[in-house]
Amino acid sequence: MPASSSSSSPTEPHPPQPHVCIVGGGFGGLYCALALQRYQRRTAPTFRITLIEPRDRFLFTPLLYEVLTDELKPWEIAPSYRDLIGPYPIDHCQDWVEQIDIHHQHITLRQGETLAYDYLVVATGSRLKPPATEGSHHAMPFTTLEDAWTLEKRLAELEPTATEANPIHIVVTGAGPSGVELACKLADRLGRQGHITVLDRRAVILRSHSLAIQRAASRAMAKRGIEVFTDVALEVVKANQVVYQHDGRTHHCPADIVVWTVGTIPQPWLGMEIPKQSPLAQCLVKPTLQLLDYENVFVLGDLAEMPGPNKSRAPMTAQAAYQAAPVVAHNLWASVHHRSLRPFHYHHLGNMLTLGKGEAVVHGLGLCLTGRLGAIARRWGYWLRLPTIHHRWRVFKHWLGFGK
Repeated sequence: MPASSSSSSPTEPHPPQPHVCIVGGGFGGLYCALALQRYQRRTAPTFRITLIEPRDRFLFTPLLYEVLTDELKPWEIAPSYRDLIGPYPIDHCQDWVEQIDIHHQHITLRQGETLAYDYLVVATGSRLKPPATEGSHHAMPFTTLEDAWTLEKRLAELEPTATEANPIHIVVTGAGPSGVELACKLADRLGRQGHITVLDRRAVILRSHSLAIQRAASRAMAKRGIEVFTDVALEVVKANQVVYQHDGRTHHCPADIVVWTVGTIPQPWLGMEIPKQSPLAQCLVKPTLQLLDYENVFVLGDLAEMPGPNKSRAPMTAQAAYQAAPVVAHNLWASVHHRSLRPFHYHHLGNMLTLGKGEAVVHGLGLCLTGRLGAIARRWGYWLRLPTIHHRWRVFKHWLGFGK
């Protein structure tokens, strides 16, 4: 165990509790904090837990698309941290981290406060890959609740005057999961008052997914009249159109709204002393998810090159971070109690994509569910992964028509 960051007097009957700082309140950080406090309840309190997250709400990102079609309310997918961790001995420090000093074991916050730690968990996730296309400032992202509100506001401005003869033209750049799911939801919301175009530079949609999912997505988009162009080279995004190359020709696609969903990259390390990293700028970690040179620092989620099956790396997905969180929580507890640490093993459980209002595809464990049945399976699969039992119960009662 590292030297404690707190001091104690000789008259104190017990040494101070080790301080665990968790940077980032997404799937990796929040779920690690919740798992760690469950270890606290099994034995006498072992840790002081601080979750450092500047936002006031957690976002269950895979269900963000349902907000656009009013299938889910914002509070269901974005509960406040106060509601989630309020009942537990977890401190929420609502501030930005400016600097992590892993050598001296302290964190400098934007408002000037310095936090000393004994153990550190870094789970800051990823960010949208900065677009290199000229005029990309005309495109909007779709990764946060604020992005959803921005898109909602723009749609509300355009919808009153939209008609079948004069539809809202929306261009979605990227035919990965985010682009496909967003396109299908927008098509169902707008109906004949919208025209959706999906552009992707790759040869196929959903390149990293199974053929069954690719086919289901293709059918769903074709049914909704969504135009999909692959092998596209974007040239420029303008205020009212997108210019791109396809099949050796230049195309000018009208665009009232352009949504950018092309790729993510790890967030930069928040410190002068940067740990050893992979070519993708992910931190190199041991199988136990500790940094190679600092055993009291754990990194998980998109920021870490976590081990995957067959010597590959785990994908940069919420599923991988969700699986890593309890492993890190166990290893923190084991480090203090001198128990064996547990290596992380990623298990791919399949993929779930929404393909419009009340329609989805779920593929995994040898099964492929589509349509309404897929939507039900996806909704309940994600319900089981909501952060706390209390929040799951509130959402379940709402679905039954009781209360908020």
